[in-house]
Amino acid sequence: ASANEAQGQFFAKEGVIGYTAEEKGVSHANTLIHEIFHAIVYQWAIDLDDKEEEKICNTLANGLTTVCVDNPWLLPYIQKQLKGEK
Repeated sequence: ASANEAQGQFFAKEGVIGYTAEEKGVSHANTLIHEIFHAIVYQWAIDLDDKEEEKICNTLANGLTTVCVDNPWLLPYIQKQLKGEK
């Protein structure tokens, strides 16, 4: 992440997500999901001001992280579906 003390950051020009090495576990997963949402907003040219974008990315990341924690079977299931497995 950049020097602004963020746990993670999406760098649009480079097309990469940076994150701190100190964060671990669910918090780290939440940060990665949050930054992925920023990348989606950028990639799909969703027109939001900075405050709206941050609120939406934060809320969706928190929600999706909670869904994944509460349903540990979900991500492996989705991976199987993406591979066309039964």
